[in-house]
Amino acid sequence: MKSRPTGLQILCLVFVTFLAHRANAETVFIEAETMQTSSDGWVATENSQTRRASRTRTLWGATGPGDAVATKTVQLGEAGRYRIWVRYLHVAAWRGPFEVGVVVNDNRVASKTFDQHAVPDLASWEYTWQSFDVDLSAGDVTLTLSKHEQKNASGYVRHVDCMLLTTDHELVPDHLPYGPQTRMRVTIGEGYDRPIYMHLFADHYRAPWYAHYAIGRDGIRQALAPPAAELLQSGDVTPWCDLTPTVYQDSGAALNFSVRHSYHEPATTFRAKLEFGRPRNGASQSDDIEVIKTFDVQSTPNGLVIIAPPNLETADNIALLKRDAEFAEEVGKMADAFEWPKHGRRPVKIPFLVSASLRGYASPVDASVKEREQRTLDYFGFNGAHERILHGLWSMKEGSYCQPDLEKMKQRVTQNVAKFRESGGQVEDIAACMLMDEPTGQSAQFMSTDKGYRKRFREWLQAKRLTPDDLLVATWDEVRPVVETERDAFPALHYYTQRFRTRALGDFMATQRKLIEEAYGHSFPTLVNFSDGATYHANFYSQGVDYFELLDADDQNAIWGEDWANGASTYQCAGFNVALMQAAARQRGQAIGHYLIAHAGRKPWDIKTKATSETARGVRIWKNFSYGPNWSSHEGGPPSRTHLWHAKPENWTANAEITREIGAVEDWLLTAKPAAAKVAVLYSSSSDIWTVQSNLAFGFDRMHTWLALAHAQTPVDIVPERELDRLDQYQVVYLSGPNLTRDAATKLRAWVEAGGTLWLSAGAAARDEFNRPLDTLTSMLPAERGELATLEPFRSSGTYLDRLKTHDTVAWGDSQLEVLSVKQSLRLVEPSLGEVIATFKEGEPAAIRGRAGKGHVFVLGFLPALSYIKPALDARRPLEHSLKQKLADAEQAAHHAATKDTDQPLATSATLSATDMLSSHEGANGELARVDRSYNPWSFPAGIRDCLLTPVRNQFITPTLSCDTPLVDAVELSCERGTLIALSNFTLQPLERVEFKLQTNEPVVRVDSVRLGSLEFESLSSGQIQFALPLEASDFVTVSTDEEPPDAGQSTPTQATGTPILHGKPIRKVLFLGNSITLHGPAANIGWTGNWGMAASTAEADYVHRLIDRLTKASGAKPEVMVKNIAGFERDLTAYPIREALQQELAFEPDVILIALGENASSPKTDEAKAKFATAFASLFTELKKQGAPTIFVRSTFWHDADKDSLLKQASMNAGAIYVDIRKIGEDPKNYARAERHIEHAGVANHPGDQGMQALADAFADAIEKHAEKAQPQPK
Repeated sequence: MKSRPTGLQILCLVFVTFLAHRANAETVFIEAETMQTSSDGWVATENSQTRRASRTRTLWGATGPGDAVATKTVQLGEAGRYRIWVRYLHVAAWRGPFEVGVVVNDNRVASKTFDQHAVPDLASWEYTWQSFDVDLSAGDVTLTLSKHEQKNASGYVRHVDCMLLTTDHELVPDHLPYGPQTRMRVTIGEGYDRPIYMHLFADHYRAPWYAHYAIGRDGIRQALAPPAAELLQSGDVTPWCDLTPTVYQDSGAALNFSVRHSYHEPATTFRAKLEFGRPRNGASQSDDIEVIKTFDVQSTPNGLVIIAPPNLETADNIALLKRDAEFAEEVGKMADAFEWPKHGRRPVKIPFLVSASLRGYASPVDASVKEREQRTLDYFGFNGAHERILHGLWSMKEGSYCQPDLEKMKQRVTQNVAKFRESGGQVEDIAACMLMDEPTGQSAQFMSTDKGYRKRFREWLQAKRLTPDDLLVATWDEVRPVVETERDAFPALHYYTQRFRTRALGDFMATQRKLIEEAYGHSFPTLVNFSDGATYHANFYSQGVDYFELLDADDQNAIWGEDWANGASTYQCAGFNVALMQAAARQRGQAIGHYLIAHAGRKPWDIKTKATSETARGVRIWKNFSYGPNWSSHEGGPPSRTHLWHAKPENWTANAEITREIGAVEDWLLTAKPAAAKVAVLYSSSSDIWTVQSNLAFGFDRMHTWLALAHAQTPVDIVPERELDRLDQYQVVYLSGPNLTRDAATKLRAWVEAGGTLWLSAGAAARDEFNRPLDTLTSMLPAERGELATLEPFRSSGTYLDRLKTHDTVAWGDSQLEVLSVKQSLRLVEPSLGEVIATFKEGEPAAIRGRAGKGHVFVLGFLPALSYIKPALDARRPLEHSLKQKLADAEQAAHHAATKDTDQPLATSATLSATDMLSSHEGANGELARVDRSYNPWSFPAGIRDCLLTPVRNQFITPTLSCDTPLVDAVELSCERGTLIALSNFTLQPLERVEFKLQTNEPVVRVDSVRLGSLEFESLSSGQIQFALPLEASDFVTVSTDEEPPDAGQSTPTQATGTPILHGKPIRKVLFLGNSITLHGPAANIGWTGNWGMAASTAEADYVHRLIDRLTKASGAKPEVMVKNIAGFERDLTAYPIREALQQELAFEPDVILIALGENASSPKTDEAKAKFATAFASLFTELKKQGAPTIFVRSTFWHDADKDSLLKQASMNAGAIYVDIRKIGEDPKNYARAERHIEHAGVANHPGDQGMQALADAFADAIEKHAEKAQPQPK
């Protein structure tokens, strides 16, 4: 039996295929990478530029010897005039000319130079076919490939993909028929009584992103539906369909199948057999198909997703051909075996949503697939997904924010509301209304030509009571938005044009908000998701979105961002972006929402530190992005190499921990306010406007000044130049950037002269908002400042700050700082009023400190915070490069160890990483571990940080919260119940002990860590408390000043506080007696598949598990538990055999019995019925108390019934049981399962959901703790 040649063998062989497309036509196809090369001036390559090439490889000739030549000889079977087609990569910006020659009998008979010019109307980065014609005889012909003029080119070009020789001049060239082929055949299942067809929506992992196909009797066509004559019936079998065009050779495709009667009428169920195959023996055009895999599918609802690999040539690729259910089951098994975090709890009040789509692209999947994926997702503790987000009405005329299309908006919102109500949506469940993703301010160029902008711009300025004189023009006719090239001619109009970019966007958002709230009859946080341009460029105006301009309006009630921080010097800069939002929202209290970017290479440590740091700075609506699943969307790439975290257990713990940790302190967070700051960073938007196109270094100096203060745990507010009326609360202000409004400068001077301390970096406040010289501060400065010299403009993102050259150095105490980007000469004006505190290399003043009135001013001739971040980046770079191979080896070892030595699929802690497997005998392991653990730098120079904090130290500012470890982001928040401290560890290594001191105004009764439980603390005579804890990536610490117990989930067995004692008896055994709310087995007739309390989403989420978990964490020991459903008692109060039915339960001799009954009993309206009800419960309580004298807790009914609850309460009192009133829980619609998710059966939906279960658990737990005697930790 002959073996089938592999794809690799075919690729390595001379690929020459003869194919008759038309009668008497000859065609020869050549892969360029199979040509013979004279040197490495032409090399076969595969990279990001070759993704769209045939077989994803090209012959690349951009570098190497200029005289390199590649050749290929083919044999032609017949003479004729041949058209020689050449396919190569076209990049509009660069040329990579090359020459294709034709040689016969050592004679060059023809040639053509390609890529000498850009191809008109062809998109950049596309492959193009270009040709020339030549007469050739039958026999051998040699094709040659050489570099034009023997010159090299940009590395992005001169990618030659393939060639095609043909005598058919009508042939449209295509490389796909000559590569690997994917075929599919469909057999329609039984049960369809009307004609149908198979619809295929191909979702791709790159552009072109989407394609629709219809599969009927005659095969496949690119269309929404086939002709009526080609519809299928039950039992029909289609021909083999060619999927090759839609299964991309670099990435495959996500194939979304559905059975439809017409495009707009899907069938109820999906019943079909799908066979995937390939031509035998590598013959690409063969009709002899080898079946590779068969999917027999019955799906209700109607929908199926199959992930197709790039080809079916290899065993590895074939293994990637899988359907949705296979992915769901594989990941689900890992999740079921995973060791999930035990501390904390699922958030209820703070929305913590997740980007997860448990379906195909715009179509459902089988219910069992969705149910399995939902069970997996539930482990993470999120409290919603897309269903809790409304969308906007982004309709405008002529593409202008200033011309909203109100008619279309109204039509759209009417449709949206109808769909929302039809789906059973509740407005109370909506977390936010997201109008648009990543909009920017519209460009000045667009504004200058749009009639709507001209009109609104003038109206906006007039509303500000500005005059033409104020705008530096003669009349209102001259007032218009101006482009950047006109900024020097019309500086005032340029300034206001840039500000109006944000204002126009905000007005457009406000228009939508008004229509949406009117239509829904409810107010929501209404916002857009802003890209974090303020992080990328440290400048609002790179994207035309100024948070201070946006939120300085009553019609804005929320703001939303994302913490990609791509290109940032450190992910901690994402916290700076949130701090900007917090500052902008300070006056009006707008809500802050945020995407937590948890995929695309984000490490567990970074996920947790980002989320904790940003929560500390005001985020109260979260959405984790992006979970997946990996089969449901093109986001993240093909499942085999996706960067979604759905199938990445190494990231599971971090994502599960952060939801639980925020949930544990959500009651604290909802009343939290930042601790009062005495230090401010002044944010000058006018400086952003005038430097955005010239030098971003000023903004990065501002950003990294904030970073140094955060590293030193110094509370700092960001204050915009428009809000300097409130400077009195600060002692120190930092200012970077050359521009400041004249009004702000006047107020700033008055503040300094009244006693404030001002820090001015190079060139700060030297020009006004119209870029005119500004001398408001000049006369009070202790230094005469020379011209600001731009030595090296910086126009990139923060991660490249280490590329700045050192143009001078500064000696400041024992520290050496670098002069980067700009420099300004300084001269001490009056030695008696100031002093030089730092000097440049040649001895000239680099920093001068002096008095100004009652205050002080520090004047610097350089940007010192750039000298803080650059060494940290410099220290990380060589580690990234030199240890790359070691890290790869360590990851392999870690994977082996995790799968061999433990039940955990992969690393399960933010601390554990691949580098933990490396030897540390040379001491390098710590640095290597930190490189692997995080994107961030960590080696920040302490001496330079001290220089930056000089004015803080001079003013003897001592934060109320101090920490002994720099780079631990410790944020103090004042709350109703005490102080909440958010901790993010940016040292990037686990710390065995971190010590804190906190100044408090009230006596402290307890200190608790979410991760560790109760902490010992010491009260000091200074009015401080002192405590310490070990710290991994993050934690929250609550410092309680009242007697309330800690939140559920804040204690773990690692810090036991003692076994609770009830009536002198420890709680070691707990018995639950209840109905379906307590325990209900699977019941297919009502769609209930659980075996726990109805209708919690998981066993862990029902009130029994939540309560036991809380008791365990509070005591350090888990009690024995028994649970029984005795709904039969409720239904037959007098005939229920209590002693016989509860033999095992009575023999269990519980210490505590929790009774949750009454819902199934008929409401007692007559005296006889009431007596029957009371007697039955009295008998139950009597029998229960005969065994071991347990403490009994009895709750009221969840579905409140006044008569039943009154009788329950009296019976409890008579029996000495403790009555727990849960009426408010049952009256809150958010506590029902129907409020959390769609449930078909109304009875199931009417049971408590996860939030309701948590509330029931808390009610019982609070009652137990109230009556418990437990030793509490006491101050030393």
